[in-house]
Amino acid sequence: MNLEKSFNMALASRDMKKKDLAAQMKVTPSYITQVTKDGRLSVAKLQELAEALNYKVWEFIRLGDDG
Repeated sequence: MNLEKSFNMALASRDMKKKDLAAQMKVTPSYITQVTKDGRLSVAKLQELAEALNYKVWEFIRLGDDG
């Protein structure tokens, strides 16, 4: 899974910016950047991120699949 690719594709499909998502999740935009770049986040945060972008977790993950 390429979390950064999933994230960028999901944001584009929802016509959102990082700051919009960060506000919705009650985190800073730099936090969003950090977790998508290094790919380290808890399952709960992954679920929260996917839901904030109106995706199921598996749909969100699939966006970043290179296969």
